[in-house]
Amino acid sequence: MQNTKFRKFVDSLEQTINPIIADSWSKRSLLILSLLFGFYFTNSLLSFLLDKPINTIVLSILILFFMELLIRSTLILNHSKFSIILISINNFRIGSTYALILEAFKLGS
Repeated sequence: MQNTKFRKFVDSLEQTINPIIADSWSKRSLLILSLLFGFYFTNSLLSFLLDKPINTIVLSILILFFMELLIRSTLILNHSKFSIILISINNFRIGSTYALILEAFKLGS
């Protein structure tokens, strides 16, 4: 085939999607579970703490600070190939951040 821009695009898309599809079911299910657990954990924690007389702004800042520490810890390790534990921690962080943003939209702040 000719090396056109569309062909380069299709090849780059294939290189991006292929590792996601080629992984084993156990790895994919673990990553989805860590994403959902991060969402559930933060959602239940925020629901529990919103009933208490705690400053929610400080609580949100602490959760975001914890998430930034998780990001920095993965960057400090600087592995060329991430292990399943680091990827699951990152998915936990993504789910937790999503729950925090969703709760902010529900509260209207």
